[in-house]
Formats: sequence, C-alpha cells, structure tokens
Amino acid sequence: SVALISSSLQLLEQKLPILKKEFHWTNTMDEVGYLKNMILEISQTGNAEQLKLEYTDVNSIIRQVCHFLKDSYPGIEWKLHLDHSIEKIQADSGKLQQALLNLIKNSIEAMDGHGIVTIHSSLENNKVSIQITDCGGGIAPELEPKIFDLFMTSKKHGTGLGLAITRHIIQLHHGKLELANSPGTGCTFSILLPK
Repeated sequence: SVALISSSLQLLEQKLPILKKEFHWTNTMDEVGYLKNMILEISQTGNAEQLKLEYTDVNSIIRQVCHFLKDSYPGIEWKLHLDHSIEKIQADSGKLQQALLNLIKNSIEAMDGHGIVTIHSSLENNKVSIQITDCGGGIAPELEPKIFDLFMTSKKHGTGLGLAITRHIIQLHHGKLELANSPGTGCTFSILLPK
C-alpha cells in the first residue's frame, strides 16, 4: 500500500540523510505524499451517499472543528460569530464536520497558516447559513469557474478533491455551497442548509 511505501521511504531517508539532497528523491517523496492524501480523501467518502441523519447542532460542530484545528495552527486568529437562536437541524453530523473541516483547512492553507479565519452562522430565508472567510488573497479569476471541479487544485500537494467532496456532501443535504471571491483580499465560502 501507499502508506507502507511512504513509511519505507521515510526509514530509508533516516538511514541515508544524503538522499534529501537528491532532486529525484524530493520529487518522489512529494508524489508519494500526494497519492497518500488522494487515497485518504477518497476513502473518507466511500460511503458518501449514505447519510446518517440526526438532530444536529450546527454551532456545536463549528466549535468542535475550530477546537480541533486550533493547536495545529497557532498562527491563526479565530473569530466566531454564531447565532445561538439556530435550532438543531436534520443532518449527518460526521459528514457536515468533514465538509467544514475541508473548508476551514482550505482557508488556513490559503493564508499559509497565518491570518484571520472568520466564521458566521445565521438564519437566512428559513435556511441555516455558515460563512467561512479568510484573508488569503482570493482565487485567481481564471480558476474561479473550476474551483469545485474534481482534481482542480492550485496547491503543490493538493489532490483537487476537497472542495468537490465538500460540495457533494452539502448537496446530499439538499443545501448549496457558494463562493464569494475577492482577488487580492480573500474568499468567503457559504454553506446554505435547509432549516
């Protein structure tokens, strides 16, 4: 498996540190890392069509995801503006958590791990709205129409699966995932879910 290959290469690198200086070695390690990420993301969505619906507190999931990421990204300032009048909704809490995790990590990576992530939750036209805003410079206008396409990525180690998977999860909940892009400033991803 790819995980075994990756582990073997890391052990070899520890025994022979000189390998790090080899151009082809670095490329090989990058490609194995890319494959590992792709397989992990595909495996996480193997049962994406099957939702386990339960009454879910959206604000609680937002707080859990932020708490999970907080220690890994000390350079991020978190601003949460959560509407506590939002009632629980029917959702698959695990998949909704995965969708939020994908979007928030996307925002963090756009800022290279340093900046402000702002998250709003609110009720809009009888829908629950979750907005995630970063100050990562936005997306190049030519990439914007393709941002939710499978295998579309502008990241060196990106798989191009994260946003496509996230949109699929939201659509399974009969919701929408939208992008408001401000090139040079940042992005806002908005999730709209039926109340």
